[in-house]
Amino acid sequence: MKKLFFSLLLLNTLFVLKIHAQILSDPQARQQIQIGLEKMYSYDFKESADTFLRLKTKYPQHPVYYTLMAIQTELQYFPLKEYPSHQKTYLAYLNQSRALAEAMLDKNEDDIEANFFELATLGYLAAYDADNQEFMKAVGVAKKAYTYLKRGLEWTEKQPEFLYSSGIYNYYRIEYPETHSLIKPFMFFFADGNKKLGLQQLDLATRKTIFVKNEATFYAGYVYMKYESNPHKALTYNNILIEKYPDNLLYQMQRAEILTAVGKYEEAEVYVDKLMKQKGVMFQCAAHIFKGIQAEKEHKDDRLAESYLLKALKMPYDERFTKDYHAVAYLSLARIAKRAGQPDKMKEYAKKASKLAEYKSTLAEAKSLLK
Repeated sequence: MKKLFFSLLLLNTLFVLKIHAQILSDPQARQQIQIGLEKMYSYDFKESADTFLRLKTKYPQHPVYYTLMAIQTELQYFPLKEYPSHQKTYLAYLNQSRALAEAMLDKNEDDIEANFFELATLGYLAAYDADNQEFMKAVGVAKKAYTYLKRGLEWTEKQPEFLYSSGIYNYYRIEYPETHSLIKPFMFFFADGNKKLGLQQLDLATRKTIFVKNEATFYAGYVYMKYESNPHKALTYNNILIEKYPDNLLYQMQRAEILTAVGKYEEAEVYVDKLMKQKGVMFQCAAHIFKGIQAEKEHKDDRLAESYLLKALKMPYDERFTKDYHAVAYLSLARIAKRAGQPDKMKEYAKKASKLAEYKSTLAEAKSLLK
């Protein structure tokens, strides 16, 4: 009798784990997610939404549909802060996703899949708050996410989708305090990181994941540009994205930036011109800055460069994506002022660049101008 009881208990446990891990371990569901994401990143939003809806029909109590629709809403109306009505839709999807993930966690707090969706949802909520300058609110959400992030650090072999969050954490845990000295005293609260491991995990995530593959590929390029000062390496990741999703505006903007950084101005111009045609302020701002740098460095036309750059700096920057572009613009203006024999103006621009910049290459050049 006791043997039968324990056998039934084991079967019940296995059944619960199967039910709670059904999406990411279901080959058909994984294929649908992949197809839907490919349609979504190609801006075929009707097809992607239809694909995601089929997942909801099959798994009505699972957070996957709501997470995917939140991602789609942000991409379809990017940058989201320019579309206030769609911000509400975005938050509603994320809150529903979180509610369903937490319902799964209430039944089994070690449910790997529920942890993944809870972490993903909290990550998007924290980024949303940061984008809207609600930094203390973002910190509060990030604290809630930390529990799930730590579990993910231990589960990358069990569930490769955690490679992305683990790679970002391992890298930023070391890098961020190096570039933000004010937060160093608080870092002992957090688990140790490893920059080399973080880069390896990000790279693995570009190849071994489905759900976060594109995010991992984009941020691998972002990290190599921003902190590693290696635009050629960044370009290898962007090549993957542009080849597969040539019409994706965020990937086009990243490509224009990288090609400009490596001096491939003619190739960059193709993407800059595409950005120039967009109505969104963020893309207009980026395009004008890249045009300004091209005028300065390729055409040696400081007057034209200055006009582009000053026009761009009148536009607001996006905290996540174009804040560093403003820093680059100020740095370009500092070089122009130096050539014009205007040391005071040069220092003024260099200081503004230093204040905004996180790119190591930008900070290094601004520092050299201020000596």
